[in-house]
Amino acid sequence: MAIEKGKLIERLAESMMTWYTPEKAFYDYVNGLGLECLYRVGKALGRQDFCDWVRNRFELFFNEDGTIKDFDYEEFSMDQISPGKNFFNFYEETKDEKYKRNLDLFFKMLMNQPRTPSGGFWHKKIYPNQMWLDGLYMQGSFYIRYALAYGDIESCLKDLVYQFELIYTKTLKHNGLLIHAWDESKQMAWCDKETGLSKCVWARAMGWYVMALVDALDFIPVEERFADYRARLIKLAQSLVDPLLSYQDESGMWYQVVDRMGEENNYLESSATSMFVYFLAKMARKKYLPEEKAIIARRAAEKGYEGLIDLKVSEDEEGLHLNDICRGAGLGKYYPECPFRDGTYEYYTTREPRVTDNLQGFGPFMLAVLEIERPEVL
Repeated sequence: MAIEKGKLIERLAESMMTWYTPEKAFYDYVNGLGLECLYRVGKALGRQDFCDWVRNRFELFFNEDGTIKDFDYEEFSMDQISPGKNFFNFYEETKDEKYKRNLDLFFKMLMNQPRTPSGGFWHKKIYPNQMWLDGLYMQGSFYIRYALAYGDIESCLKDLVYQFELIYTKTLKHNGLLIHAWDESKQMAWCDKETGLSKCVWARAMGWYVMALVDALDFIPVEERFADYRARLIKLAQSLVDPLLSYQDESGMWYQVVDRMGEENNYLESSATSMFVYFLAKMARKKYLPEEKAIIARRAAEKGYEGLIDLKVSEDEEGLHLNDICRGAGLGKYYPECPFRDGTYEYYTTREPRVTDNLQGFGPFMLAVLEIERPEVL
């Protein structure tokens, strides 16, 4: 069935509200991302019903005493911080102290997060001395927002921009793309023993990183004393535009392993394509690029949007669905079906399943569509 372009965003939001049932909801970064994206759509469109629906779903994550079900401080997991971004808005709206208490807890955890010898945040306690590109999205805008509201914004920005630059420098490949992860200790079985790097440019890892850049910039005040921090993040973001454009498929989409286009078992992946569409369109809208480059980036984003709709969106009685989303990918031991995630090309392309409506894809897809269809409300 053909999906009408140009009038998609509200249909996507309403579809998610149909098939995202309460039994699917538990506190993790996947649920947090999808709900955050729907909330942002609601805010942009002036749909308070969308925002209220999101906050009601978040209520399912709390115990009666205001603590969070399934949250473990001692895990020191960047992933556990990400859903907390929503609590800033909820606290402003309701003044419910449970949101502020948990914001304080997340910030305390971040301040005590183990670091590599170079000062980079470990991705999780169980991943010693490792930085993953994913982690910048999980904590970046949270770090800034908390410091702006309750902390020391100068020290926060100094640290956060350093985190962005450190992992960029360490994971940068000769083609301008970024490799998924870096082990500073060079001890992990998945890493190169000379560089500490994992083996592949996983698309969604880069997607997390570029989204983190443009989202962090939203919260850095446009003041002279912060100009250097803004300029450094914009420089990083600008440097990734051409490499991404050079690996965009004719369909408009990007491959699961970005720089191995068309190779056996590689596939056009929906979550990363959504993230890159969002990033490129937002770079153009926010004037982070020279005018000619902004036009090129916007056109590439529109092409990616069209590719997603033409190739990956389906419809049934529950509404719209997004297909061919990598369920998840990481490094090291994880779950019984995949006891060791070795970061090889075969791992990313054959050993992690493709799924439908995973919120790591559906959430960014909503933001991408919002950027393309309704930039005037952003």
